[in-house]
Amino acid sequence: MQASRRSVLAGALASLPLPALAQEVFPSRPIRMIVPFAPGGPVDILGRPVAEKMGELLGQPVVFENRPGANGIVGAQFVATQRPDGYTLLLTTGSFVGNVAFSPRPLPYDAFKDIAPVTLVADGTGMMLVGNTKLPATMAELVALSKTKPGGLSTAMTGIGNITHLAIEQFREFTGGQMLEVVLAGTGPSLTEIMAGNIDATFSTIPPARPLVRDNRLRPYGYTGRARPMMMPEVPTMKELGFPEWELIGMLGLWTTGGTPPDRIVKIQQAVATALREPHIIKLYNEGEFTPSGMPPEQFADYMQKELAMQLRVARRVGLNAR
Repeated sequence: MQASRRSVLAGALASLPLPALAQEVFPSRPIRMIVPFAPGGPVDILGRPVAEKMGELLGQPVVFENRPGANGIVGAQFVATQRPDGYTLLLTTGSFVGNVAFSPRPLPYDAFKDIAPVTLVADGTGMMLVGNTKLPATMAELVALSKTKPGGLSTAMTGIGNITHLAIEQFREFTGGQMLEVVLAGTGPSLTEIMAGNIDATFSTIPPARPLVRDNRLRPYGYTGRARPMMMPEVPTMKELGFPEWELIGMLGLWTTGGTPPDRIVKIQQAVATALREPHIIKLYNEGEFTPSGMPPEQFADYMQKELAMQLRVARRVGLNAR
């Protein structure tokens, strides 16, 4: 990946001595946590309790700021251009890497230079394939239908390169079946369109789909997680359904501006790790099928490189990225 002009400048600035930062007690003012999605979504729900506890631990409030747009690119670009002092954080999903892997053009920032990894907040949640109740009852029958229906099963996704898109590509890879992508604004609209009979299926996280499945308004087929969902143990994994390599899990991570002093990054990471040990936060994350983490920055950087490699393989296979 060719370094952008901004990343070269950021690297040059980072190499210069910053006596003011070195002398400042960190943090001495509020920290902004940028969420690159609309308010009220799962990132808000999972992130706000952590931000509140971080504020208590660091002695300064951690303030949520939603900057939605372009599958998270707008918020990430904002963080990339801030002063590298640790006062601006980015809380986002695996779409951070998906935007790198699936973008046909260079992003307006270098995701691995202009933005620095802080910690993996949580991962582990899989995606449940759900469909209209008039569809066949089993996964085998659904796959067979996808091979004979013109264009394949109409399947909602919420953006190029995000986890719903990856799940669709994995369906094609592991089942040999076909899906016709329909891009919608979010999980809620996707589930509504399926229940109305306008779209066949989608891949959803457990919380929004669970009550609809329980009310027999959606039909569940399988789950891409490492194990059956804790909240819906009756739903088999894709591995159990005969697709041994089919695993796809979501993640939530924290980044800051590239060039931020390492001691500040570690201080933030340690506050996150401590917050994630709070019983009420563990309960909240487990209910969303997430496993809290809080791993060190170096380990998170390795985690993201592996995630990028996986997503690039998918993007190249479908012709969306030549890198």
